[in-house]
Amino acid sequence: MNKQIKPTVYSILLEDEYARSNDNYLIMRVAQRLDPILAGNKFADIRFSKLSMESITRARRNFFKEFPELKPKEMTKIREREEQEYFLEYGGDHIPRLY
Repeated sequence: MNKQIKPTVYSILLEDEYARSNDNYLIMRVAQRLDPILAGNKFADIRFSKLSMESITRARRNFFKEFPELKPKEMTKIREREEQEYFLEYGGDHIPRLY
């Protein structure tokens, strides 16, 4: 089943724009395609199945490396802003704030 995860994730991400910005939705779509019986169960049951959530999210990251133009723009802006705030707070020659 692990060899089926990457092509399944790629096909879902190409056809479904919402799956590009929501990992939980993407995981459920992959479960629906690869293990339909599992998809009807509780989300917690997926953790103990043959599907690996880490493999699914890793395939999503690889997809965005190959197709950066399909990255969700809003999520990218938020992530860049948070990275910049984190760097300003903790990176370089920073003097920590005293509260």
